[in-house]
Amino acid sequence: MSVVEFHNMNYQSRRPRLGPPNLIEVLRKGFDSIANHLGVVLFPIALDVFLWLGPRLKVTLLVEEMLQVWREFYAGETLPNGEALQVGQQLWSAIGERLNLFIFLRSYPIGVFSLMAGVQPVRSPLSQPLVIQAGSLSMVVLSWIVCSLIGILAASIYFTLVAQAAVLRRIDIVDAIRSWARNTLHVLLLTVFWLSVIVMVGMPCSCLISFLTFGNLAAAQLAVLGMVALLIWLSFPLVFSPHGIFVYHEDVWVSIKQSIRLTRFAFPNTLLLIVVVFAIGEALDWIWRIPQETSWLMGIGIAGHGFVTSALLASTFIYYREARLWIDETQRGVETVSAS
Repeated sequence: MSVVEFHNMNYQSRRPRLGPPNLIEVLRKGFDSIANHLGVVLFPIALDVFLWLGPRLKVTLLVEEMLQVWREFYAGETLPNGEALQVGQQLWSAIGERLNLFIFLRSYPIGVFSLMAGVQPVRSPLSQPLVIQAGSLSMVVLSWIVCSLIGILAASIYFTLVAQAAVLRRIDIVDAIRSWARNTLHVLLLTVFWLSVIVMVGMPCSCLISFLTFGNLAAAQLAVLGMVALLIWLSFPLVFSPHGIFVYHEDVWVSIKQSIRLTRFAFPNTLLLIVVVFAIGEALDWIWRIPQETSWLMGIGIAGHGFVTSALLASTFIYYREARLWIDETQRGVETVSAS
């Protein structure tokens, strides 16, 4: 039985709701659904264990070559803001030391959640991990594309199973596999849409920030904050854009429209849900990161992170379904009153 069939069978004849979904009840149901289907937690755990104990695909040599060219180019020149140049060199040095291209297996905006993608460990409790150096920029781009595609494939089945656990309250592997290709296609389209929005906003803002960096570092920092605020403002109505794909098997454009409709109709409740989910996730992530990357205690953090993030995702699926039901019933009630 698909999620849509379950919805039609159980909710088509329900009485109208008196109000929007209860946040506490939504979170409780989300954690209960994952506690009853712990198998879905293996997805984020497996990804984190690979990023923690597996090989590293690094760009250290490429970054060192770039910085060397950078130093030779600016050698002997007096720049208006040498401090910004020094900060940039230090930032790129840190990227070259820690960046592991396999973190792109945690695809965005839809991907299997990962604690290690944020930690980017250099060492592990095992012997020195195998390090593979990306020899060219084309290899970096190819690695990003391949890892992102694998991440999207994994995320498609992961989101499907979490949606089933949250809405169906059971796992239907056959239905998940049957809808895998379709869901993956729409996730790819949604990813392209999100990237297009980010590029359209980010490109002009990045040019402005680069220009300000050489004139006034404080102004550049303010411009960065403004760009982040603009991206958040534009992305908030799209926060549920993946949910229609996995809960109602809608295509990507319908799912985007429904996300905008839901966030506009239930803005205060939706904003509170997103803030609470983000706060819980970030607060617990800080706890999960306390152990050193060379300690086996990090495994506890990985397991805890996998469970909590899956439960929070399940809570958003439950909220999305119940909020749409409430909105549909409310609008039908208004149309009935108007017609009479």
